[in-house]
Amino acid sequence: MLANRTLTRSIALHGVGLFLLQSAIMVAVTLGYAVAWQRLALFWGISLVYQTGLTAILIARKADFHLDGSDVMLQRVNLSNSLTLGRLSSVPTIIFLIVQSSESPVLPVLLPLLALVFVTDTFDGMIARRRHQITFVGRYLDSSSDYLMIIAVSIVFFYFDLVPLWFFLLVMARLVLFAFGMAMLSLKEGKTNPLATFLGKASIFALMVLYVLEIAKLLRVPWIGNQTVVTVVLYITALVVTASMVDKAIFLARRFAEAPPRRSKRPHAGGSA
Repeated sequence: MLANRTLTRSIALHGVGLFLLQSAIMVAVTLGYAVAWQRLALFWGISLVYQTGLTAILIARKADFHLDGSDVMLQRVNLSNSLTLGRLSSVPTIIFLIVQSSESPVLPVLLPLLALVFVTDTFDGMIARRRHQITFVGRYLDSSSDYLMIIAVSIVFFYFDLVPLWFFLLVMARLVLFAFGMAMLSLKEGKTNPLATFLGKASIFALMVLYVLEIAKLLRVPWIGNQTVVTVVLYITALVVTASMVDKAIFLARRFAEAPPRRSKRPHAGGSA
């Protein structure tokens, strides 16, 4: 019981701390770049609702904070999950900064922040493996944070004409269709089982690199912000995303074929023989 309360407190403290961290970033941007205070108030409202909802879900699902493949529960949110939660909490901040970049010169803040957020995608898994602390909750939070960040940034980039329509539709098809397929697989198996493939992770990594380069192009950063470099990376990313779609389709088809049907909990008529 004490361990349960300790974990709940740890999750709640992470929620409060990450909200304050994201708020501090936005206050600094507001003061440094003369952003309207009304925008900051809007951000606070959206970020508070978002972070409160995320924290409430995690507390409700605290039973998922166990080492993968065992029943050993965490007493506190570990380092790898903290990095993943930091990436999740930054989604409203990243979106607000991208939108604000059309009116204020906030790109010098946005680019390193976006790069830092994307780098955590590599380090959280690496830390979990090295410390032998891979958790069930960490597996699906990692995938959720990747998908949410990529979908949100893709929508904003398309809105500002930073990526072409065909590429935007390709990315949306890759992410949305796979998410739907995994949801259907979970319903068939009767359990949530977050799974990833090499090409799936590669496509997410390629998208993150491309979006950092797109912002570097806006900043006119030498070499990495060159139009030719960004265009080449865009087409390479498109090829990787397309390959991952084929890979995911094969993966899901195999999983559906292997997954046993859910057993009905209702007794058969007439009882057992």
